[in-house]
Amino acid sequence: MKSFIGIDIGSLASKVVLLSEGKMIDYRVERSTFDFKRVGNNLFNDIIEKNNLSKDDVFIMSTGYGRNTIDIADDRITEITAHARGVQYFFPEAHSVIDIGGQDSKAILISKKTGSVMDFQMNDNDNFN
Repeated sequence: MKSFIGIDIGSLASKVVLLSEGKMIDYRVERSTFDFKRVGNNLFNDIIEKNNLSKDDVFIMSTGYGRNTIDIADDRITEITAHARGVQYFFPEAHSVIDIGGQDSKAILISKKTGSVMDFQMNDNDNFN
């Protein structure tokens, strides 16, 4: 079974997590700076090296503000979808998520029947100027 690596490139922090058989094996966090691609690739390379893996051993998913800068990703999803999937996995009875991020804040409503995003509201830092 392939392991999974999730890369979340947020406006302030970048996070990488290694999952295998549904369990977190390892993770890294670093300030995003202005170079999302470099930070994401450095975190990815560090985690696979420390866990004796190669790129071919993992499926890579990217999300977050800078998700499209990660050209090694096998797939990309919005952070809204990532939040919905994550909360459904870890807390199946929860049907909403509030994300207070560095660039914006989001309130997400999740369907009780399907687990998919029904609606979301978002503001960003431009509303505070």
